[in-house]
Amino acid sequence: MRVKSVHTKPRIRCTPGMDTRSRIKAVYEGASTGPRLGSKGLIGVGGPNADISGKLPALRKRSRHAVRNNPYATGAKETYVSNMVGNGIIAKWGHERLQELWDRWILECDADDKGSFLGAQMQAAGAQFESGEVLTRRRFRYRSDGLIVPLQLQMLEADHLDETYSVQGEHNPVVLGVEFNDFGQRAKYHLWRDHPSDGHRGFSGNIRREVPADDVIHLFRRLRPGQVRGIPEMTPVLVRLYEIDEMQDATLVKQKTAQLFAWIVKKIKHYDGIGGETNQPNTSGPAMGTPETGPNGEQLERIRAGGIHYLEDDEELQFSDPSDVGSNYAAWLKTELRAVARGLGLTYEQLTGDLEGLNFSSIRAGLLEFRRRIEQLQYSLLIHRWCRPVSRWFADTAVMSGVVDIPFYWRDPDSFLPSWKSPRWAWVDPLKDVMADILEIRGGLNTLQNKLGERTLDYNEVTEQLAVEQALDLILDTNPSKLTASGQFQDLVKLAIQSQAQEA
Repeated sequence: MRVKSVHTKPRIRCTPGMDTRSRIKAVYEGASTGPRLGSKGLIGVGGPNADISGKLPALRKRSRHAVRNNPYATGAKETYVSNMVGNGIIAKWGHERLQELWDRWILECDADDKGSFLGAQMQAAGAQFESGEVLTRRRFRYRSDGLIVPLQLQMLEADHLDETYSVQGEHNPVVLGVEFNDFGQRAKYHLWRDHPSDGHRGFSGNIRREVPADDVIHLFRRLRPGQVRGIPEMTPVLVRLYEIDEMQDATLVKQKTAQLFAWIVKKIKHYDGIGGETNQPNTSGPAMGTPETGPNGEQLERIRAGGIHYLEDDEELQFSDPSDVGSNYAAWLKTELRAVARGLGLTYEQLTGDLEGLNFSSIRAGLLEFRRRIEQLQYSLLIHRWCRPVSRWFADTAVMSGVVDIPFYWRDPDSFLPSWKSPRWAWVDPLKDVMADILEIRGGLNTLQNKLGERTLDYNEVTEQLAVEQALDLILDTNPSKLTASGQFQDLVKLAIQSQAQEA
């Protein structure tokens, strides 16, 4: 007996009112290529370096142009640098002699002899924001040059690193001007001697040189694993910034045109008795004039405020009246600027300077996220990848040149490196800030040494100065060893506490 096999389809449970086919296909809607998304985001996206190759010059030029001409971009860079660097990220060395040498060297560390270590920090942070990356080259000097430590820092724009030079073959690979060894470590940087766009010898006389990687600090924010070069921080918002600028220009031109007050005189045709046209002037009508002409006799096409403009026969004047955002312009601009601020990691108030409608709580809450991001960049980018290598260069040079004698230094050079303190954040209400610090210290949640470090103050210096002040015969109400916060003498309070203890 033959048994006929019956194939049944699996039963699929789906939400009532939802098409079964859509339920099956839409596992990840973001990966669909239907009419809703099409090929959006799928074209032109490759590896971390393929996406950058060939596009860095255009991104840098547009970013720099925006910083120089767009007030929002200019303010964004200034805000970024002032918060990243402030009044300087300070090094605290554990070795007394290295600290003494460092304090003097940071005033003469600039290879251009124009700035200090604080200025170099500002240049590094500013160039990283504007161009996406910056190069710092170690330049050894002669002892006869008179420097406290024969070392200086040369700041180079990213244009010096030739992004057009890439080599793949049997030798060490070169990716966007960076050469790697067999272990995938950076071995050399292929740098132009002169700036490609500013060389006094001209581009044809420029020379590309190989510089050991140990002599160069390449500072950039790595957004993807394996990324070799950095991109400007304004990359995600460049298009929006330019469009905002164009929109504001167009609005300004329209308002200027609307303010023009002029008279437009339209000539009236006259006919003879048969119905034909005549060129005889109309003596009974309004006075006629001649069209305005330029210096070469050409007819003027620009409306001049306060002028009288005449039209030829069969001509009439019509003004273009395109639709615009009208009364919603301010709301539209705020929406666009909020998007720009978010893309730059700033608050809307920092980007625009508009503090309308803010109070202490709202501005504090808005700044918390921004400052958390800045602290992340300070320690992971500026301190770890720039300040720390510079301090290693300094210590190595000081020991090699004999300026300082440190036994067993080369056994573990990193153990002599300093700790770094970033500037303390300043709030709108300093009284609340100080009271919060006092409560933390009194509650055992923090120490005086840590709080002084947050203010970039040296603990030993402060305690020594306090000891001197508290030993003076002059008693001030700011001296906690003599008076309490309410103004009572500490000795009397101690006596009262002792008497109460004896009675108990």
